[in-house]
Amino acid sequence: MKVVIDARFYGPEGAGLGKYVEKLLEYLEQLDKETEYFIFLRKENFHLYKPTAPNFKKVLADARWYSLKEQVLLPITLAKIKPDLTHFAHYNIPFFWAGKFIVTIYDLTKTEFGKQASNIKNPAVYLTKQTIYNLVLKRAIKNSLKIIAGSESTKNKLISWFKVDDKKIKTIYAGPDELFVDNEKTINTEEVKEVANRYHIQQPFVIYVGNAFPYKNLVIVLRALKLLDKKISFVYTSSRNVFVDKLAAQAKELGVGNRLITTGFVPNEHLAALYKLAACLVFPSLSEGFGLPGVEAMASRCPVVCSDIDVFKEVYNEAALYFDPNSASDLTNKINLVINGSDLRKDLINKGLEQAGKYSWRKLAIETLGLYKKVITEGVDK
Repeated sequence: MKVVIDARFYGPEGAGLGKYVEKLLEYLEQLDKETEYFIFLRKENFHLYKPTAPNFKKVLADARWYSLKEQVLLPITLAKIKPDLTHFAHYNIPFFWAGKFIVTIYDLTKTEFGKQASNIKNPAVYLTKQTIYNLVLKRAIKNSLKIIAGSESTKNKLISWFKVDDKKIKTIYAGPDELFVDNEKTINTEEVKEVANRYHIQQPFVIYVGNAFPYKNLVIVLRALKLLDKKISFVYTSSRNVFVDKLAAQAKELGVGNRLITTGFVPNEHLAALYKLAACLVFPSLSEGFGLPGVEAMASRCPVVCSDIDVFKEVYNEAALYFDPNSASDLTNKINLVINGSDLRKDLINKGLEQAGKYSWRKLAIETLGLYKKVITEGVDK
């Protein structure tokens, strides 16, 4: 059995998708010693993936996503391998590939928010790319044998917006990196202090992990910061710097510029320490495919304060404190409750540990492998 996995998002540059592909491969290597895997990578991340199993082979497919080269190179490379199944970790499927494939669709933010989910400034270029995006997404949905959704929320949007048969979609949840799990035991006080000093961070602070696209709603955190105790700062961590300058300008305009700390990319071993120090993780997003930072924070004993949206209520359940994403005063109140309410804080930590324990990358890989085998051997549900 031959399976191709398009891992061109592998690594920090791929952000959430990069982590998804990385952990999927890590556990598939442990679980499956029989299937022959061909892992597509770009020149920039080819060295990052180091397979430990002989049945996993790296293949250079040096084309950026959404490029013309991708449309030409990938079908040619796939045709040489003749896979039984291809797993595209994103919906940008080459137009000229007619082989069997499944696709992961973790979120639909570009459909839901349009310009707010894009960093393209030129209106004509944006309109062209959005039109192509719509075409590519619809084709991926139509031609895939199965769709992996990152949450029931995303699955329901696929059914409602694109009229997809629910039998075609399988929800497979992500999980926290093992490094975050119960880091109380794995990270000592001295290490925590060293990490804080490295990034020039002092307590108390709230933390956010992710990009700064407008639909992430980070301006509400800045407005809340203005209402909070002046000692509290806002730590922004991300591997991407898109919209960070705008965020800094908004902070300065609101008079809290000196309380916004932008760290850039933070490796997991440092992020675990920051979670341990933070008053809470603030997750104000208006939409997500899953919300992995919240699960990581919970696994690290860090309380989560997040927007009251369906996907968070699905994934976090009663383990988070929810606020109206349009109300800075509500966010302010919820942060103060976590900081000042020791019983509430303990309750959130305990519930968070239990909730995070429901998710794991190993479980994701087991379910994904089961889907590969089902599609190849049994076909698809009619």
